[in-house]
Amino acid sequence: MCLIFVGCARKLARSVLYLAVVFSVPSVALSAINIRMQTDLGGIDVLLRDDLAPLTVANFLDYMSTGAYDGTFIHRNIPDFIVQGGGHKYNPADGPFFGGGTSHIPENPPVMNEADLPDALSNIRGTIAMAKQGGDPDSAKSEWFFNTVDNSENLDNQNGGFTVFAEVTGNGLAIVDNIEAQDVCTDVIGLGFLCQAPYADTIFVGASQVSSLPVENLLLIQFIDLDTDGDGVVDRSEDGSPNGGDGNNDGIADSQQQHVASFGTTTAAFATVETQPGIAMSDSHVMGKPFVTSTGPDVFTQSLDFLENQFGTTLTGLAPGGVVTVSVTFTANIVPNTFYAYGPTPGDITPHWYEFFFDGETGAEINGNVITMHFVDGKRGDADLQVDGSILASPGGPVIAPGDNDGIADDVEDGAPNNGDGNNDGVADSTQSNVASFPDIKNTYITLETVQPLRLQSISVTNGANLLAQDPTFQLLEGTNLSHGFLGFGIDNLGPADSAVINLILPEGEEPETYFKFGPTPDNTTPHWYEFLYDGVTGAEINGNIVTLHFVDGQRGDADLEVNGIIIDPGAPALGAKNSGGSSGGGGGGGGGCSLNSPEAHAQQAGAWWLLLALLTLMRMYKAVSVRVSG
Repeated sequence: MCLIFVGCARKLARSVLYLAVVFSVPSVALSAINIRMQTDLGGIDVLLRDDLAPLTVANFLDYMSTGAYDGTFIHRNIPDFIVQGGGHKYNPADGPFFGGGTSHIPENPPVMNEADLPDALSNIRGTIAMAKQGGDPDSAKSEWFFNTVDNSENLDNQNGGFTVFAEVTGNGLAIVDNIEAQDVCTDVIGLGFLCQAPYADTIFVGASQVSSLPVENLLLIQFIDLDTDGDGVVDRSEDGSPNGGDGNNDGIADSQQQHVASFGTTTAAFATVETQPGIAMSDSHVMGKPFVTSTGPDVFTQSLDFLENQFGTTLTGLAPGGVVTVSVTFTANIVPNTFYAYGPTPGDITPHWYEFFFDGETGAEINGNVITMHFVDGKRGDADLQVDGSILASPGGPVIAPGDNDGIADDVEDGAPNNGDGNNDGVADSTQSNVASFPDIKNTYITLETVQPLRLQSISVTNGANLLAQDPTFQLLEGTNLSHGFLGFGIDNLGPADSAVINLILPEGEEPETYFKFGPTPDNTTPHWYEFLYDGVTGAEINGNIVTLHFVDGQRGDADLEVNGIIIDPGAPALGAKNSGGSSGGGGGGGGGCSLNSPEAHAQQAGAWWLLLALLTLMRMYKAVSVRVSG
């Protein structure tokens, strides 16, 4: 009888709490609610399951509707387990990150656990559940987590079960997976000794390359809100744009038009994206950081000066093969000179950064603070490269390119041998658009040169792991030494069908035996690796440490195989290559006061003993912080 009474009392308490929370959120009706989480690495569409967890959804909506989640950061990331947020903010004005600058958002009373309801969802991959205190099933407040794997066996039973209240929809899991792939505090070189709960597993994007933790390294949740028009930009962001939420000043709120989107930028200004009526934007990604993946950005993008957020969207409503333009208007003080995009191209289907300049068909035209972007279904700039009546516009952003406009920062080129004159022609490489010097993957300088008026562009250096995976036959080349990495570059200012000669200058004493390229060839349009030796028209000639590359627009070696006045070249010099085989056709617990524990212990780095004195001071700061976040 006591058990029955306890059960009834629990149900009564749940009903009373449900009514209290629902009436506190009068602006949001509880019925199949689709929301958008806008993060620094892209947008995540989410379906709130108020039909299965009404109290938890109402609690979440209360935090969301007041903007409490806006500007919080992902404070816990455990690969192959969970990604957690919804609680912590950092304000540099209040002090350093590890010394008073962080705080927990104000919290509502705890919400009753709903994991015991008959139709409760399981903690499977792609669901979102509430975090809570250990030993208290009814202690969930503001914090939630993505299940990045199937955690049902563990988390459906631990601590009364963790209430699942939402599901990731659409392409959102790709963003969640990218978030999970980022480094956390304990991974950061030289900073592991600082990483203590609740921030031992906090994500710091790109922080392994810096010696401090600036706010730009945190992975922020910019907004969580409704997206009424379905363009992928949340209403709260669009409603904050100029002219009372009418960024393009057409008399209609941007949040009500699917072909118009406005969003806040990194300089606290606004940008408005607009396409033709009848063309719908969806799944728009507004990224507060240069787009990164688990393999990291191309080396050269570290020197690009992105002026504002990166932005990408999906455009639908076109006929197959259709043409569409998109205008992006920034505030008057934002005046880029080029635009870089991230994704596959016809010449290199591995996603990479490239300069999306206008070539007469696709690309970005820049007129002051307005960028007009030209897209053709299935062509460069359409990241699915399919003629299907939709365009997946690659994420990208406005850039001020280096003075010589070759894509390599002046200070990088100035570090080349001969006081910044890698080709030793008596002129600084940083002042010549036809010459570029830059570090390869082992941080050794190499130089590319061609003749004026040709211009080098979209230069990149990668380790090529993704390219090798696309064509496994290349890995069978016995003894191949590709120690300089894989070079990508474009050649501009050609006439259609023109030829071009590029010299690749390696360090003295390094003499490659051959040169490989990746991409389609006229006899095999599937991208593949092939040996690119000179055949009298195109190919590589090797003379000591200098590789002379011969190209003809549209022919073998031009990875887009189009006669368009542009040559695209991903390839690599090979030192000590044997059995090259192919010919020109080539072969085919506890962070944030949360009790959910992973099935396996999560290892943490130990600090050096000589840093203990410094930690004594830090511990006083952590004690104050831990009291605030333990609830």
